Amino acid sequence: MLKTNLEPVAVVRMKLRRAAKESGMTQEEIGLRMGFAKDSARKAVSRLLNTEADYDPRLSTLVAFASAIGKDLKKLL
Repeated sequence: MLKTNLEPVAVVRMKLRRAAKESGMTQEEIGLRMGFAKDSARKAVSRLLNTEADYDPRLSTLVAFASAIGKDLKKLL
């Protein structure tokens, strides 16, 4: 479990970053598996994983991410 003073969403994003790295896939590959077009796939995943982003990701985006990397969303959060 992460112990940090970061906002809860930033903590989730850190966990997602770790899971993305452990998947061995590039951000573009993950984005393509999530259903994004080739020209926006990497940017979409990069934005999702950015711990300084100022928006909360949608549940559907988190579900798609988990599915793309072959993990259970509950285990990622």
